[in-house]
Amino acid sequence: MKRRILVTIIAFIVIALIFADRYMVLEYNIGISEYLTQSTGLTETEQNWLTEHGPLIYGADNSTPPIRYVDPETGQYKGVTIDYLQALSIELETEIIFKPLIWAEALEQLAEGKTDMCDMFPSEQRAKVYLFSNPINFQRTIIVIPKSEKNIKTVHDLAGRRVASQTGDYVNEYLNNTVEDVTYTYVAEYSDLLTQLSQGNVDAVVGDEPVLSYYLEKLNLTDEYMIVEEPLYELHSVFSVPKDEKILQTIINKGIYALERKEIMAKIQQKWFGISTPISNDQNDEKLFLIVSFFMLNIIMASFLFFTWNTDLKEEVDSRTEELKISRNDLQTTFDSLTHLMVVLDEELRVITINKVFCDTLGIPKIQILGRKLDTLNNLPLRTVMMDLIHRSFEKGRKGELETEYKNQTYFVSTFPLIETAADSNRLLVMIENVTDLRLAEQQVLQAGKMAAIGQLAAGVAHEIRNPLGLIRNYTYFLKKTETISEEMRDKSFSQIENAVEQASQIIDNLLNFSRITDNQVTRVNVFAYLKDMIELNHKVMEKRDVIYRINTDPNLNWTIMEDSLQSVLINLISNSVDAMPDGGRLTITCWTEDEKLVITCEDTGTGMPQSEIDKVFNPFFTTKNPGEGTGLGLYITYNQIQKMNGMISVESTPDVGTTFRIELPRLKEASEDGNEEKSI
Repeated sequence: MKRRILVTIIAFIVIALIFADRYMVLEYNIGISEYLTQSTGLTETEQNWLTEHGPLIYGADNSTPPIRYVDPETGQYKGVTIDYLQALSIELETEIIFKPLIWAEALEQLAEGKTDMCDMFPSEQRAKVYLFSNPINFQRTIIVIPKSEKNIKTVHDLAGRRVASQTGDYVNEYLNNTVEDVTYTYVAEYSDLLTQLSQGNVDAVVGDEPVLSYYLEKLNLTDEYMIVEEPLYELHSVFSVPKDEKILQTIINKGIYALERKEIMAKIQQKWFGISTPISNDQNDEKLFLIVSFFMLNIIMASFLFFTWNTDLKEEVDSRTEELKISRNDLQTTFDSLTHLMVVLDEELRVITINKVFCDTLGIPKIQILGRKLDTLNNLPLRTVMMDLIHRSFEKGRKGELETEYKNQTYFVSTFPLIETAADSNRLLVMIENVTDLRLAEQQVLQAGKMAAIGQLAAGVAHEIRNPLGLIRNYTYFLKKTETISEEMRDKSFSQIENAVEQASQIIDNLLNFSRITDNQVTRVNVFAYLKDMIELNHKVMEKRDVIYRINTDPNLNWTIMEDSLQSVLINLISNSVDAMPDGGRLTITCWTEDEKLVITCEDTGTGMPQSEIDKVFNPFFTTKNPGEGTGLGLYITYNQIQKMNGMISVESTPDVGTTFRIELPRLKEASEDGNEEKSI
């Protein structure tokens, strides 16, 4: 399409240039190329040439009034061409000397370089000797015959006739090329032509119309002779210069262009012939034809371009429509093949499209669902929580997420605004995913991680239990072996035994709490006590490795969290920090609230990590520990647990300085109104 339009535009430009060139020729007698070279003034080289050359010499016929002639009364050289040359002299700012001659002699002296210029009709034969300027005026050459002659009406009627003409005139060359068997009588001056005709020596005379018309009037011969209606030819007259004077030709052309712009020739012709009969080519008809033709061409080209553009556009639209149809069908096929429940709604909650799985779940054909409001559909799962999430997403204009329990299954509901142009209504994509198996798998992975952590804690826990058991054994032995014991001593022994039992029970409870299978229960906890319990699980290992700790938080700070998920996260982070400080160090856990979020940082003074390891630290099976010391799943599980709580986790680390993990957790609702657990956007 673009190529065709480009070719059409180029063709239009070319044709437009042709029309413009022709119009320039009609208007100024020069084409566009000549205009570009001649519309400028004389160059320095051309001015220097005129200065070095001196006055220009014009030599031409002395007896062809009113074109050029010597006035018998004043002896001055006059005529149309003479007036024009005087204007040209002023325009070129150089003197032109006039040299009246017999026509044949004028041609001879110009060829020999004795004169610089002469006006004449151009021809192929003359072009061998002279260079021609641009046209200066327009002239006709005619035939004059006696009124009694009835058989000469065109140039071809001169065949076999006697014809008089001026020696060296272009008409001789024209007749030789046009008519055969003509008997010529050559005369030196135009005045002798009519003498030959009046004496009966010839049948007709030929020559320039203005000159013959002048002599017919002057000699009172208009009653006896007449001008044949059809002229021999109508040609432009030009200035000729010697063949080797190319620079003079250019200078004269620039002067002619300047005079043409000022319409000097028209004014001179009006002076000599009157307004009604100037010697010029009436080209108004051709100009009008040219303008009308160009206008019609514009219409044709515009119509062609419109037709081409319309045809190509239709083909393009058809092609794009077919592609869109195929794409839409492919998209619908993909949409229907997804196992998630998916539906697209408008702002009035009407169903725009829905996938096959959702239709099967509802037990309603798709055709009966489209256009209906979602909340009017029967058997709609998760109706309350889903409609609440949809309303909030439309209201806030952003995506929403929630996870909820329904009929012993876990579902993840998400919404995605589909914002089109300002003129279109907003739409919303709702997706419901059954994540029960995924959550069970995560719990299994998490439980496996816990079991691995318990293995690491086993040595410390055994030592912690051995201490209270030793106290129990010692005081029991003391009570058995002592026959007489005071009541105070007996009460102290029983008190120590009870304290030891309580201490062991607490250690075992911590292990059981940590090792039980994780659920999504959302509870409100005291953050300081919660963090203290996490530290206690690693206390023995930290003591053994000479790691000191500090908890910075408000003792009265309470927050709603997924207790088991956060427990897994903190155990992993604390364990990793302790492992990163084999020669001892400091672990600082800080907690505060910020923008309705709970922020927890875990900072150690361990070995740290380079940036290359930081970028991969949450990838599954990535570990910096020695083989056999880690699975590479700890931080991967941590990341997923944080995501499940709608939180964020980031890490900063510097080798040999330490590592800081930052956790941000939003406040979670403890329970929805229908008793289902949920996380809200």
